[in-house]
Amino acid sequence: MGLKESLAKLSMINIKRGEVLFKEGVPSNGAMFFLFEGQLDIYKQIDGKHVKLRSILPGEFFGEMAIINNSPRAASIVVVSESAKLGIINRTTFGQMSQESPEFLFLLLKKVIERLYETDGKIRAIKRKQDEDTMIAKIIPTSGGSAERDGSTIPSDPFSDNATPIGE
Repeated sequence: MGLKESLAKLSMINIKRGEVLFKEGVPSNGAMFFLFEGQLDIYKQIDGKHVKLRSILPGEFFGEMAIINNSPRAASIVVVSESAKLGIINRTTFGQMSQESPEFLFLLLKKVIERLYETDGKIRAIKRKQDEDTMIAKIIPTSGGSAERDGSTIPSDPFSDNATPIGE
């Protein structure tokens, strides 16, 4: 059986704009996901702010660390499209897909390595910019206005303690 056939057998969930699939740091439920429709954004808390790292588009896997080592979620995932359709891959399904479709493991490993490099570079760039901003602020004091106007941070509402993650 090929990858397409394996994906067609996944349990599906639909979630709406603004909903949090899971939050950074919460224990995982041992599931990863495949995005069929919609767009999700990945946020990481850096120096007390939720910073967008990247978007997840249809055809992408994510959340694989929950399958591999059951670690807490490394980032928060928020739906930014009107809705999103996701396939759930639990450990049992992961094992079946791995055996039935060796291409699945290759694609997953390739994507994980790409994301690792990409995320590391983005985090380094964010920290470098913060260091530069700190140095500039020491030289040229500001009036106290927010420097975050480029949309790279989001309001904390989706990440409040009252928000219930969908995927947990």
